[in-house]
Amino acid sequence: MVSFQGYGRLTRGAGIALAGAALLGLAWVLGYVPANAMWTVKIFCWVYVLFQVLRARISFLYLLIWGPLAYLLPVPTTLLFFLFGGRKHASLADAKKEVNRVARRLSEEPDFGGNRFKLLGDQHGRDTFEALRTQIRGAQSRISISTYALDNDAVGKEIISLLTARAREGIEVRLLVDAIGSFGIPLRLCRPLKRAGGLVALFNPVLPTRGKGSANWRNHRKIAVFDGATAIIGGQNLGMKYMGSEPSNRRFRDCSFLIEGPSAAALERVFIADWCQATDETPMSFATLLRKRVPTVGTARVEVIASGPDCEQDPLWDCYVRLFADCKSSITVVTPYFIPDKVLFSLLVKAAQAGRKVRILIPRRSDHRLMDLARRWYLRLLREAGAEIYFFKPDVLHAKLVIVDHEQLVVGSANLDMRSLFLNYEIGAVVRDADAIAEVNGFIATLEAESTQYTEDLYRRSRTFAGRLLESISKVIAPLL
Repeated sequence: MVSFQGYGRLTRGAGIALAGAALLGLAWVLGYVPANAMWTVKIFCWVYVLFQVLRARISFLYLLIWGPLAYLLPVPTTLLFFLFGGRKHASLADAKKEVNRVARRLSEEPDFGGNRFKLLGDQHGRDTFEALRTQIRGAQSRISISTYALDNDAVGKEIISLLTARAREGIEVRLLVDAIGSFGIPLRLCRPLKRAGGLVALFNPVLPTRGKGSANWRNHRKIAVFDGATAIIGGQNLGMKYMGSEPSNRRFRDCSFLIEGPSAAALERVFIADWCQATDETPMSFATLLRKRVPTVGTARVEVIASGPDCEQDPLWDCYVRLFADCKSSITVVTPYFIPDKVLFSLLVKAAQAGRKVRILIPRRSDHRLMDLARRWYLRLLREAGAEIYFFKPDVLHAKLVIVDHEQLVVGSANLDMRSLFLNYEIGAVVRDADAIAEVNGFIATLEAESTQYTEDLYRRSRTFAGRLLESISKVIAPLL
């Protein structure tokens, strides 16, 4: 059985081996190593990088990034790929399966039925902020929060202050933040929480001796679970750009979702697995929590889907493939970044050509200019196939929503791009509930009312040689963004 501790040793061992290869390369440059020995090292490095790139299955263009680099600079490229390349790791998948095995042994399979589901979609992010305040203050035993970005601003400080107060009262508080998304902030901001007895962990630091896997694997999940019975998921990080008690003209337009019932316990299981990976705690230390059953409280079915490098396959991508392939009447996609892989893009084009109503709602300008350039080719071909493209104008649209046939709704942290689908740790939920879908459709209608439709002159510069060149470069770089 592979443990997270064992995987940490494997990672450190691989790091030492690669560092040794780098030192050997330096020694060769200085004339201390025979040329034939160095050629053996170069061939090993080149084969290793190509093998890992082909395994990634992200895009053929992904090979254009690493292939030439591996040929020209084999040893430095191998070290760089070790830090930032790759897509899956069997040891991580085995370790996460250990958590699930323990959970299944201690309790029954997750029950995704019997939930209450509520949209938190206020224009200024007040709904989500108030829900977090209420749930933190009302928690009876434990609070578990995972976020990609924790900002050192009024919102981040207030959340930490609330968590600190509850930790002083004896509530178990665990805060998991991504080491890159919150780079440099938790150490300063979270000191009061740690002094009060709260637990804070960084997910996958970049240094090979501390992280577990590629530094390109980021935990993009946003999960907050309270007493294992109530949870909040969505696209909003903990910062003023995403939520607040007062309006802000710099705030992203986004939403989250309040889930009460058995699916909240399933989300807590995902959090526990991530926490064990980040801290090397054993799953058995959470045996008491994993044994607990949460009663049904509503009628919504909310199927939790976790996806990432620790999964054997790509559950979220598989879900989208199934939904798009089975579409009978309509597909609506709301996403800040639209760079689907070849399979999903082909399914969307076929649906539009077959007369299905395909709607794509994206920001007029996102917070990543390269992503906006990379999406042009996809949008142009989809528009020619008959899809409706809408550009949200007032703010940066950051919501992530997919509705198929007005019967199934997908929410969570994942964008419809290759990073979310194939590289990041993401959390999603498939919702089957007429009232919930009607509520989200109403939210999308308000976004559409503030949007303009795609026009040919909008992307007229993409018809030029320079425009096409920028598109091509952006598509190659997109998986790394």
